[in-house]
Amino acid sequence: MDYLQAEEEGLHHHLLAEEQLTDEQLSEEIERFRRIVLSACSSLGNLQLVTDSAQDLTERKMEYVPSEDCLASLKDIKRYIQEDEQGEGKWVLRWLGECNTLQNDIIPIFIYYTRQLKNQLSDHDHDRALKTIMMCVELLVFLTWSMDSEPEEVKVRFIRVLRSYKRAFASSPAVFSLLSIAVMYFRKPHKSDKEALLVKGILYVFRNVLAIPDPLVSPTSKGMSQVEVHDALIAVLDKELVIDFFLTLASSADDKQLKDLRPTLLDIVYYLFYRVPVSALFDQQMTWFNADNGSKRFGRHNNFGGVYAVSTGDSTIMPVFNAKEVLHPFANMFKKRQNVRKPKDPSEASVAPVDREWRILDPSSVPILRRVAAVFIDSCFNPFMSAMFEDARTSGTVMDASTPRLLYVAAYFVDISLTNPAVDLGCTSALVQTHVFGLVMRNASAFVEMREWMPLEQAMYCTQQILL
Repeated sequence: MDYLQAEEEGLHHHLLAEEQLTDEQLSEEIERFRRIVLSACSSLGNLQLVTDSAQDLTERKMEYVPSEDCLASLKDIKRYIQEDEQGEGKWVLRWLGECNTLQNDIIPIFIYYTRQLKNQLSDHDHDRALKTIMMCVELLVFLTWSMDSEPEEVKVRFIRVLRSYKRAFASSPAVFSLLSIAVMYFRKPHKSDKEALLVKGILYVFRNVLAIPDPLVSPTSKGMSQVEVHDALIAVLDKELVIDFFLTLASSADDKQLKDLRPTLLDIVYYLFYRVPVSALFDQQMTWFNADNGSKRFGRHNNFGGVYAVSTGDSTIMPVFNAKEVLHPFANMFKKRQNVRKPKDPSEASVAPVDREWRILDPSSVPILRRVAAVFIDSCFNPFMSAMFEDARTSGTVMDASTPRLLYVAAYFVDISLTNPAVDLGCTSALVQTHVFGLVMRNASAFVEMREWMPLEQAMYCTQQILL
């Protein structure tokens, strides 16, 4: 062990000074580093023949059993990943992907210790199991993290690896184990900081996996013979009640204790409906602009004679009697921007993209997403969106990474609610609060000034849904 540690320290010194090495020397050091990483992976555990005296010998099966050094090896792998972040090669992540370490080791270890926690364990064994579970979650977050911010070459190299990870999570055992741990510690009345981070980390894993894109198949393409992995994942999340867990959290999002989870929940909701147009979920969309439509449904504002109450953000509220005139109080915002805190670092201005390429939706996913949309609108929309817009207001930063996605998700579900006559429009009243409309318009104005056209599109979509 001392020799291996000394070799690691020497290798780390060389990698930090890799610009002083020749190509041949660098290749040799990288190969040494690879052997060290693979050695840690091989020390995690292995498949063993499990025997049970109550079972017939013909019914024996192979099960994954972690090694005694499993926790130490997991910590080593985490350290290697962190050290490798200093370079541009992503060597460790590449090697772990090539060896299927996530599928063959980390997920089985997580499942094993999740089952162990359900047994009566000594304090020492319980502490060991919990530490191992936490380390597995940290590695799952590392391995499934998006590569969107990386150079194009890195993204292309890793997309297949990420998609293989997504397929691994589209199975009940892995998803069920993650949910079991999340629920177990979320329900604890007094959680330690580490336990709270564990719940947050599991939500990160679900978010990361949902965000991994399937190959984009055009709706006009023919011969697609299999369901997208995304639809299979949605089916498993629904079957194991993981989606219901998300909805439960979203319905209580106005609780201060859930503040740190709100942005992740927003991403999860977005990716559940990833590239799914409203028209794919509901066959007939109603229109409120066709005067000849005898079954025309009144918008939320028609109940008040078309009167809008508009706040310009300076505590002044004024009545406006026409949908076109409702934008007039904000006209000056598009000419001159004041009192808006812009990001200091240009990297902070990078926003989470809103994918506008629709996908083919498998018929099996339609009833699931319809149910999720109905529950979200009925039980989650107002508390969740009120809390999110309040966070956006208090942050004061225009180009927060989650702002365009918040505007899109809010407008998307209002779009769904307006499509369905049975939906009580009061369920989406959080979006028509006067201060929210002012916030949306101020963000739209900032997007214009900063020439951020995609976020501007989401702000306009949100504005359109508010005015209907």
